[in-house]
Amino acid sequence: MINKRFIPQILIPKIKSSWKDYQVIEAFLSMKGDKKKWSEIAFTLKYAENNALINLTLGSLFESRPILSSVIWGNMVPKRIEELGTGWNRYFYKPQSVEVEINWILQSFKKHKNILRKFIPLRDKIEKHILLGEYSQAESLLEESLKSIGYTVWYYEMRLTIAGLQNNLSKAIEIVSNFNTIHKDLKRGIVPIILSNILSRSQRSVPSYEYDAELYSRYKKNRTEFQNDRYNYYLFRLNYYQNYNIDDLSVALMMESLNSVIDRYILMNYILRSYIIKDTKKKDAVNEFALVLYNITSDRCWIPYILLKPHNKLPEGYYDKDFISILDKYYTGEYDKVISECGIFISNKPYHFDVLKLYCRALLFKNNGFRQIVNSADSVLNEVAKLIYSVMTEQDNAISLDLLYQRCKNLYGLSFACGLDYYIKEEKKWEKDPWLHLSTMSCFDPLFTTAFENNAEKLTYLDLGLKYGEGSVVIPYQKRRVEKLTTEESKVVDYIREVDNAKITFENKEYEKAIGLWNSIIEKNTEYIPTVQASVEYTFMSYINMGVAFRQKAIRFYVEKYIENKAFVSKVDTRQFMMDIKNSRYDGLKNDIDFLIFIFLNAENYPQKQFVLESYCKYENVIYPSDLLDKFKKRDPRKVELFLFLLVTDDLLYHHYKLKSTLEVLDEKIKIASFLKSKFPQNNLYSNMCTELMHEIVAYRGMKKLDDSKIFVNEDAIMKYELCKIDDLYDRFKKQAALVRSNRVFVLVNGSDFSHNNAVDLIDDIATYSNNAIEEVALQIFNVIRYAFLKSRFGLGTYLSTRIRHGVFEGELRSDFERLNLILNQSGQQYMPSDYWSVEYSLDLEMRENLYRAQVKFSKDIDFLITSFKDTVIQIRVDEDDEKIGEFDYVVDTKELCNRLMDVEFKTQDRESFCKGVMAYLWEITERRLENIRERISNQLKPDILGHLQTLELSFDSLSGHKTLNADLKTAVNNARAALINKLTKVEKWFHRQETKFEDFDIENHIRMTMEQAARYYSDIQFEMNVKMVSLPTQIRSEYSSSMFDLFFIFLTNMLKYSKSTNPRIFQINSQMMDDSVIKISLINDIQTGIQENELNHILERKMNDIAKLQQEGGSGLVKAMTIVKYDFGNTNNTFTIQAIEGKCIVDVLFNIKDMLVDEKNIVS
Repeated sequence: MINKRFIPQILIPKIKSSWKDYQVIEAFLSMKGDKKKWSEIAFTLKYAENNALINLTLGSLFESRPILSSVIWGNMVPKRIEELGTGWNRYFYKPQSVEVEINWILQSFKKHKNILRKFIPLRDKIEKHILLGEYSQAESLLEESLKSIGYTVWYYEMRLTIAGLQNNLSKAIEIVSNFNTIHKDLKRGIVPIILSNILSRSQRSVPSYEYDAELYSRYKKNRTEFQNDRYNYYLFRLNYYQNYNIDDLSVALMMESLNSVIDRYILMNYILRSYIIKDTKKKDAVNEFALVLYNITSDRCWIPYILLKPHNKLPEGYYDKDFISILDKYYTGEYDKVISECGIFISNKPYHFDVLKLYCRALLFKNNGFRQIVNSADSVLNEVAKLIYSVMTEQDNAISLDLLYQRCKNLYGLSFACGLDYYIKEEKKWEKDPWLHLSTMSCFDPLFTTAFENNAEKLTYLDLGLKYGEGSVVIPYQKRRVEKLTTEESKVVDYIREVDNAKITFENKEYEKAIGLWNSIIEKNTEYIPTVQASVEYTFMSYINMGVAFRQKAIRFYVEKYIENKAFVSKVDTRQFMMDIKNSRYDGLKNDIDFLIFIFLNAENYPQKQFVLESYCKYENVIYPSDLLDKFKKRDPRKVELFLFLLVTDDLLYHHYKLKSTLEVLDEKIKIASFLKSKFPQNNLYSNMCTELMHEIVAYRGMKKLDDSKIFVNEDAIMKYELCKIDDLYDRFKKQAALVRSNRVFVLVNGSDFSHNNAVDLIDDIATYSNNAIEEVALQIFNVIRYAFLKSRFGLGTYLSTRIRHGVFEGELRSDFERLNLILNQSGQQYMPSDYWSVEYSLDLEMRENLYRAQVKFSKDIDFLITSFKDTVIQIRVDEDDEKIGEFDYVVDTKELCNRLMDVEFKTQDRESFCKGVMAYLWEITERRLENIRERISNQLKPDILGHLQTLELSFDSLSGHKTLNADLKTAVNNARAALINKLTKVEKWFHRQETKFEDFDIENHIRMTMEQAARYYSDIQFEMNVKMVSLPTQIRSEYSSSMFDLFFIFLTNMLKYSKSTNPRIFQINSQMMDDSVIKISLINDIQTGIQENELNHILERKMNDIAKLQQEGGSGLVKAMTIVKYDFGNTNNTFTIQAIEGKCIVDVLFNIKDMLVDEKNIVS
């Protein structure tokens, strides 16, 4: 038998640049067919950096050993699905140089020049068909591509993009499932994980921000350096425009080398772009690589990089006369022709995003509304153009921008997405690099001059363009712009000349003159948002550059423009200015409303906002923000409105040092919202805001067992405010649930598994698979509902925080120890001695020190127990990788979750009932967790505290020389022990679900509470309310609380608003039973002076009888009141009447109360 210890080890030779080809060939052959060692030799050949040696050697080797091609280059042109991403080049060696890795891949591209040249026109045609909505033509070409260029990730990405745009989820899942069915047992390559994420990204129903967050979360859970490399690749590959600046680009190249030559080629464009962005000094290297690529493919995408070095002439086809014609006509104001020519241009070259912007701007200047580019209802190009037009014309364009970002995410695989993403970054003021835009300029564009550092290079570029475009207006004009020469007379339209002249003035540091020019431009162009945006941006920068003394003017200007139109300031980047003023302690700034608004709009954290708010309150000599309302009566109402709106819609008030509870915050908010509603009645937003706040107050005030139970979730508020916009996600879940029930078998990626891949030098498929088509979307919708249930402002976490965690828990457990003078309080990091025992018993220094040491130890032990219990028990945990631990653990087994959600979906009919079913499931989990917490209080916390009390008691033996003191201390300990047992029993009761959200109620108290809230809107009105209500056998059931509140709020606010102006105003409210079931409640007030009863009755009668009109007034108070009475109260015979009699306005509300009452059998005496 051979002793393996004596088998000679084959050393891997390190190839040098000076080697001959036969030496390299011999090195490969000596490895006896060992694929890993072949890979290692190839790695050393790569870093020998001798292209001639690489090409000569590998060409010869591949002829004699075809398997070597798969080991070194992988499957470059897969002819079967199973070949895609599964070559033998799966051994990972940490790259040492981006440029060496790029060069290595370029050598492989040279061998596949014909395949790449077939791909370029195919890519352009398919992208064109997709953007124009010609999906069948695109799919036909994709199927043909399998014969000409083989299987590629690009092929699948395009198919998934089409399925996503068609909103055909079943088709998308089937595409991925068919691929996974073949690949799941191969355990090689990374394509299944890539396609799984592209499937999500391509879906219209997957929110783009959710995709970003989910991807980042999934691939930032780094375990090893190798896994970190892998995850950076996934972020770069799957969400490039959010992750274009990853640390190591070379790893992305190596990971992608498992895929086809087409996929590697596509990635190379991203790599070169990011390489320049990361280090502009690498322009020469990028230029050289781009030249090689252009010579191989003649692809227009490499031209921007080629032009980084001076050229005597432009690349062939680079000068596009049609594009320059559009620019010329745009610059000279021929907008009808711009629109026409843009339409033709985009229909042929839709990937040129900048033309789409010119199209929308021309529509803007024509002021005739939006016009579709192509006559196709399926064209995503029309959709994108419409959104861009909306962004340019809307005062608040946030929704349009978010929709645009969503569509951009769906189109990520198209070159069109690069220009679109840059446009979104500009509008949203996100971090961006100019090369994200410059790299899209694949035809001559005067704006490309910004790629050059000096004016000579810029002018050379423009002169090259003039050789092709004699008679052009825009090129000579841009030459003057480069030379910083202002232009007074030209064919160029005024607004462009004036903007450019103002920019030149700014660049020449003539800031005061520039401000005058910009203000003139704003006055002339208020209807054209993009023009005003540039003007506002430069005016703001001019003020800042003028020095500290002009900071206040900059802020006032910003605020005033924001009030005129929120979109006007959207291009202003205030981040550096915010840091500067904070670091200089707000030097040069006044503590006024402009300053407050500016900080509220631009500060990224609450402490800064809170600091300026409290400083302003002190300046105005008030305590609460609502106290400012009287001070604002003589201030600019526009600024007052904006400031108060920001104050009440932000969570800032929850951080106010004087507002200690949620109810206090809500009370403060309702004061401010009421002021806004009364001062700005035309804005319905404030009325809705008040209604929402009052519902919250009703919820809090009406809660049962506030002291007994601390566990509460406001499900109604969650449904109304947190889960009202998940229809797309719910629809997607329903569709996939239907697929599951169709008994069709799907194979989808459901996670990652490292157990079969312990070697750090292998790039293997770590995907795990499932035939459960519901899994991914089930997790998504569950995460959304779980977040709302646990962590929204109406969720469990909010109530845990306000009722238990923030001081309540320690206060409850410490209070008796403090009362009995056994525990010490901290000041900073030190426990402060108590004077009680030393003064009461005249203790000497030694006894004081002994007692202090015993109390410090006890205090530390108790505080540690309390803190530990809060941090390890009373914590919410939703992620198995979350370092936090806590008994409120909502990590759920995926299979159990899918089964449960399928069951809930089957038993429910709509989004609302589905969400309630999922929350019922979350309550089941909560109940189990609460039981665990109660056990830990009883079996862990209680004995631990009693043990520390025992230790404290024993420590008092050192004070036995003072018998009275010793006896009294032990008495205090015994009293504390008894009190503690009672307190812990009380704390245990906290951890029960609060079953009923609202108290059952009687009508009179509810009317009085409603009037208290309604009166906030009319604080100047004095009134007296005489209420006489008939006795009812039981109270009204709690579920009618909100509806009853809304009903009386409508009538009581009308009484306050329209009653006779007496002081006080007298309101009468009474009730009587019309029979055993129907109650009539009458609300009576005096009619205003001068109102004719007959005329008023005629108006009221017309409103009440004109049912059709009533239905059309969806937002009116009368319709809401009638809806509540008939439908919320559950009886269509219910009604109300309004009439004027003998100087009184009388509202009679009649409704059947029988089924609204609490069942007497359920009343607990």
